[in-house]
Amino acid sequence: MNPPCAFCKKTVYPTEKFNCLDKIWHKGCFKCTECSLKLTMSTYKGFNKMPYCNAHYPKLKATQVAQTAEQTRLKKISNQQSQVLYHKDFNQAKGAKISVVDDPALKTQRAASQNQSLAAYHGLAQKKADQEMRRPAQEDEPEQGYRRQSGGYQPPPQATRQQQPLPPVQPAYNYEPEPEPEPPAAPQVDYEPEPQYQPEQSGGGGGGGGDLKRFKALYDYTADDADEVTFVEDDIFEGTIIDEGWIEGTVCSTGQYGMAPRNYFEEC
Repeated sequence: MNPPCAFCKKTVYPTEKFNCLDKIWHKGCFKCTECSLKLTMSTYKGFNKMPYCNAHYPKLKATQVAQTAEQTRLKKISNQQSQVLYHKDFNQAKGAKISVVDDPALKTQRAASQNQSLAAYHGLAQKKADQEMRRPAQEDEPEQGYRRQSGGYQPPPQATRQQQPLPPVQPAYNYEPEPEPEPPAAPQVDYEPEPQYQPEQSGGGGGGGGDLKRFKALYDYTADDADEVTFVEDDIFEGTIIDEGWIEGTVCSTGQYGMAPRNYFEEC
């Protein structure tokens, strides 16, 4: 059974069926709810399963929620668990002097540590204090070594030593290296370069040996290689046929000598 249209409530047949927003529409009934503008799949905006155009699409507004006791408690817990506040307090307290107040527990722990200390057991602290009392005064100390002053121990001034230049080192005997032998000269051979082949040109710069023929260009052609020539339509070409596809000769209008494709010419 065919379902009804969501807009006009009439039967929708398969040929005009349009599925959108979980509903079935006629193609002509799919319009904006406010202005009845005809919409498509790319221009509609859905709100509460109803189509709207871009101009009449309902805009959502933020609502203010009253702060309750439960929300206050959750916010306080979040701040306590926040690592940001923890690191902030840690960085502020970094490097600051922390004063510790003595309490009975700390005093008891300090006394137990002193009782367990070997220095206190052997009386090393008292012996060190007695040695400091028996230390001789400053004027009785020898001049050599480190001297005791109000600013601490300072080394005595060292005498400057003048460095004497060392005498130059003279060689035990004069040594002269033997001259190296010269390599033998390569034999000279009279060499005559082979003569290079140069195509013979006629008086007007035409092709080489063979019967010269005159050809007329049917099309324009631009040279692709250095041994080819460029010509335009109706140019006269004088040359010889070197194979089935190429001819060699001279373009009369430009005087260029080279090869050209045979199928671009006809014999005059």
